[in-house]
Amino acid sequence: MMDLSAYRDIFIEELNDQLERMDQSLLELERSPSVGLVQTLFRAAHTIKGSASTMDFRELSDLTHEVEFALEWVRDKKPEINSVLIDTLFRSLDAMKVLRDQYVSGQPFQNFKSVVAEIQSLIQKPVIMEPVKAPALKKSEWLVAQEAVDAGHQLFSIRITLETACVMKAARYFIVRQRIEEQGGRIIAASLADQVASGEDDDRYANFVIVAAITGNPQVIQVELSNESDVQIVVVEEYVKDVAVVHNEPVAVQERAEAGAVEPSTEKSLSDDRNKGTQPTVRVNVERLDHLMNLVGELLIDQTSLADLSGEGARSAPSPLMQSIGGVSDHMGRVIKELQEGVMKTRMLPIDQLFSRFPRLVRDLSQKLGKELELIIQGGETELDRMIIEELSDPLIHLIRNSADHGIESREIREQQGKPIKGRITLTSFHEENHVVIRYSDDGKGIDGERIKASALSKGLITEEQASHLTEQEAVHLIFEPGFSTASSVSEVSGRGVGMDIVRSQIGRLNGIIDIDTAPGRGTTFTIRLPLTLAIIKGLLVKVSGRVLIIPMYNIAEIVRIDPEDIQTIQGQLAILNHGRIVPFHWLRDKLNYPPTNRESKTIPLIIVRSVDKTAAFAVDEIMGNQEVVIKSLGSYLGAMNHLSGATILGNGRVAVILDASYLVSH
Repeated sequence: MMDLSAYRDIFIEELNDQLERMDQSLLELERSPSVGLVQTLFRAAHTIKGSASTMDFRELSDLTHEVEFALEWVRDKKPEINSVLIDTLFRSLDAMKVLRDQYVSGQPFQNFKSVVAEIQSLIQKPVIMEPVKAPALKKSEWLVAQEAVDAGHQLFSIRITLETACVMKAARYFIVRQRIEEQGGRIIAASLADQVASGEDDDRYANFVIVAAITGNPQVIQVELSNESDVQIVVVEEYVKDVAVVHNEPVAVQERAEAGAVEPSTEKSLSDDRNKGTQPTVRVNVERLDHLMNLVGELLIDQTSLADLSGEGARSAPSPLMQSIGGVSDHMGRVIKELQEGVMKTRMLPIDQLFSRFPRLVRDLSQKLGKELELIIQGGETELDRMIIEELSDPLIHLIRNSADHGIESREIREQQGKPIKGRITLTSFHEENHVVIRYSDDGKGIDGERIKASALSKGLITEEQASHLTEQEAVHLIFEPGFSTASSVSEVSGRGVGMDIVRSQIGRLNGIIDIDTAPGRGTTFTIRLPLTLAIIKGLLVKVSGRVLIIPMYNIAEIVRIDPEDIQTIQGQLAILNHGRIVPFHWLRDKLNYPPTNRESKTIPLIIVRSVDKTAAFAVDEIMGNQEVVIKSLGSYLGAMNHLSGATILGNGRVAVILDASYLVSH
């Protein structure tokens, strides 16, 4: 029998590609239906089915076989491409992704009988009925739901469709309610009355939605209900509240709206991409790339050592031989530079690999929140280190969720303010010197600095004295503080006060910088600047207490010299004035607990370091210059050294540590 383990990684990579292709094609199909897109989906599903079958992955193969049937039905029968059809295909795609994740992690495979039944029901019914909407909660129901959420429950809408042949549908409805409660669910509301009147039409109970508070895995309830007789389709989804509590009074919001279409001029269609010629590519294991990068780093260290020796020899004993060595060193440097750039490019991926995940997220948020949203993506071809791309996913997801939930107004408010009904989110990326800039913006209500300041005061994040000294821009940056939130209540989308803190910490770990440009009524723009790679950096060499330290150049805003009398004490803390702005001042030796040294110069060399949204000034003994350095891991031998991001080997063979600017500025 063939050993399939050798092909497992290749299978997973191809599976990810095909699932991503299906996700993009489904989004495009919803915006502009075409036979070509249906055919693209069919080919991708057929490829997945064949590969899964070859790998003896029967669960995925069987599910994809049903998806193939559905796509073949769409291709041949040409039904209306409406929200029910698209939602069913998306749920099928999500089920395929869950099976993939369980295959990768080695977990038991989930039973997707309800998804299969939904597909089969779709094909059997020429006329597709719109599903019953989840009920809006009354005030008394919302209070119960809030109590359950505070106790650690999650709200879910459970959509049930009974078999057409079911004789006693009303009785089955109450049995379903009982099963939910037996599995630990707490029923909050339902789309049907709790009591059945005598002689009432039983067919009303053929399709209903129950809102329940659930602890643990909601799939347990889905599987339990799927196995219940006469139950044809079960769909369990997160329930986003359809009321907002303002001064303890419920205010109903608009019904769910379809996600807005993206203008053709601002987003390339998939059909255009397919018509372009493709470049041949080779899949390379990331560990091999890391090994090559390590070798290039060693070459760079040797070349630096050779250059240092050549310079020292030329100064002490100039000779034709030393000039020849210098020439060889220069040539070696050029070759290593070219080799370094070549290896770096193999680690680069277009940022569209990340951006392409977000249209689906925006579509789902549009439906959950009842807002019309559109996502504009520009600069997807900008390349960035694949490791940074993966780390960027969570921060951008949090920004999108916060914009959709808090930033972009409801349809009624946008109409009153004369704004387009569709809220617009724009993601743009481009290169700027040795950085990649990602600009995220929305056209929502913006951020009110005074409201932010008041909220931070009420939560005890700042004092009255601190609040009185905050500028509008500084007040806006309080949204990054842990536990900060202006949401009046917690939703499934946002409002727990953890999202923006995650954004800042993640960007800081990537040695990035984030700026906010906002104004009430006109929207908000977040500008993120990131280094192209974290493997080889340009660093500034400084001397502190006789030790050589390295600070990454992309964290340095400015290098200045000041007189000792320029150091002031403001609110009990040392600070300087830099371009009219107060900047905290620190002796770097004190930060690192190094002994003081005698200072001969009358002026103080100062490094103004910036990380994410904070700035600080650090005094050093001497500035030695800058050079490219290879970051080496410190391993686990030294324990927790949060103020260090690694070490490097200098041209003279000595080891110098690389400071983590983000940690120094924040702590």
